[in-house]
Amino acid sequence: MSHPRLRLAERVYGLLVVLYPKRFREQFGWSMKQTVRDLLNDPDIPTSRIWRSVLRDLSSSLLHEHLADLRGGRVMTRFPLPAGALRVAMMVVLIGATPLATGAVGYYLGRSQVQPVAAPTSHNINTFIWDRSQNRWVDNPPIQLPRR
Repeated sequence: MSHPRLRLAERVYGLLVVLYPKRFREQFGWSMKQTVRDLLNDPDIPTSRIWRSVLRDLSSSLLHEHLADLRGGRVMTRFPLPAGALRVAMMVVLIGATPLATGAVGYYLGRSQVQPVAAPTSHNINTFIWDRSQNRWVDNPPIQLPRR
């Protein structure tokens, strides 16, 4: 991986590590970042495989660690909840948050437009009529439409 892309990947992973609870980050954050840095530096491992693994781990461990933090700070512990149920719960939250976020943005953008995008104008429409006597189309004078 080229150097700038490697730096970007490390920064993105650093942002993902910030999603973990503070005590967990303080204890494991540096080693997590170092592990991903080492994996990204390995030319034999495809980057897509690394990111799939990172996202799979994030989907199962992030909620576990936040629950552990709420229950007294036991980190790196697993609850008897199946990982599939946690992934489904996270997907439900993400799917539910998307319409809320887009609706809020749309509402804000719609409210911010005080002036109309374009002012109405009068339109001149040329009409053509088939003149049987001359056997051709004849241009009638334009019709003036009323302004709205």
